[in-house]
Amino acid sequence: MLRTYTLSPSLQSHGLHALLKATSKQTPCTEKTKQHCLAYIDRMQQVNAQPFPNPEKLVGCPVTEDNSCGMQTFFWGGQDKPRQKVLLYLHGGAYMNPPTSFHFKMLANLARGTGSMAVFPVYPKIPDHSYADTFPKLLALYDSLCAQYGPRQITLAGDSSGGGLALGFAYHLSDLGRPQPRQLLLICPWLDLHTDPEDLDFYEKLDPSLSPWRLRIMGEMWAGGHSQLSNPYVSPMFGDPARVAPITMITGTREVLYPDTMKFHRILDQKRLPHRTYVFEGMTHVFPAFPIPEARMAQRLMIYLLDHSL
Repeated sequence: MLRTYTLSPSLQSHGLHALLKATSKQTPCTEKTKQHCLAYIDRMQQVNAQPFPNPEKLVGCPVTEDNSCGMQTFFWGGQDKPRQKVLLYLHGGAYMNPPTSFHFKMLANLARGTGSMAVFPVYPKIPDHSYADTFPKLLALYDSLCAQYGPRQITLAGDSSGGGLALGFAYHLSDLGRPQPRQLLLICPWLDLHTDPEDLDFYEKLDPSLSPWRLRIMGEMWAGGHSQLSNPYVSPMFGDPARVAPITMITGTREVLYPDTMKFHRILDQKRLPHRTYVFEGMTHVFPAFPIPEARMAQRLMIYLLDHSL
């Protein structure tokens, strides 16, 4: 199912676009800018080596922390009741950046609106780690949630790289014979690490923040090398979605990942698999997380969709 929202962008949305454009790293690909990119990744390595501060003030309620699965994981909103819903969220950031306040605030709204317990792992990232290091830790976390709540109570969600990670991990669960979660929610997902979709030049001019050549560098590190870029675990565009839970996707049209999201939507259509795709005209990458009116609309939609799974 495909539904498109044609909106007149709000003043806040225009302001966000201008801010993202002014602060983006959209520079031409030269040897000098490549070295700057690699140096930035190295700096983020030091940032990610430090524990992330407890996000209680961001989510507005007590947050517990657990490291038993080999990574820092935050939990909040759980209630001692039968059939407790669980929202396991994988944040975006090109497999390199730590989570932002916007991630926590959006997840807090979604969890509150659905009565779910929020589970937020700060998973290992490049350049020290690849998907091969991260999957075992996610598996330990997922297994523990299944044992306590059951897979049918779990929604696996993520934005951008976290959306690609969620789908790639769902393929991994299938390969291991593990039960699938109830549903997958993918927000502006990064589905193909090649980051070379049709009409790339057109969408690159529209996108105020993402740089395809920089994403490719980070994607190769996450995949473990250029030869692994088509591995469905890191580029789930190349996997078989018939093996995973029903998929819901949210995307904007003003971003370089939009063409691949729609390509994957067509694959789901051709396979006649249950899915839902919602397109917001004129919106930027991961717009549902930002403090703009369109994000509030998208979050209300996601709350409804999470409560009414396929």
